[in-house]
Amino acid sequence: MADIASSSIVAIPAVVEETLQRLSSKSSVIATLAIERESLTVLASSGQTSVFNLPDSTTATPAATSPSTTGAQGIENFANMIGNYVNNTSKFICDMDEEDGLRLLRVRTKKLEFVIVPDSKYLFIVAHEVPA
Repeated sequence: MADIASSSIVAIPAVVEETLQRLSSKSSVIATLAIERESLTVLASSGQTSVFNLPDSTTATPAATSPSTTGAQGIENFANMIGNYVNNTSKFICDMDEEDGLRLLRVRTKKLEFVIVPDSKYLFIVAHEVPA
């Protein structure tokens, strides 16, 4: 289950493992990702994690797709982008209504749908393939 964190020294909390197992049990899920909300550290992933691979956007040369920006680094780039997206969206919601809060985000592209579930400590991301 814990593809990313198994190669590092980060201990995966039981609640994260349980949540990822529950989320990945849905038949349409192709990948899951758990991120520690404050530090944006990738805690665990499962499935076809290549869908979370985001090349370094600061590199405008073909080197952006080199092996150095794929795999774990690409997923870390994705985690940072998602963290910023969630934080900005949360601020937007709170600015509209202080008593409201962000519960779920859905982002759908031509190929994939990402469901982002923020909680106080973690961000959980689920990827689904979009039916043709």
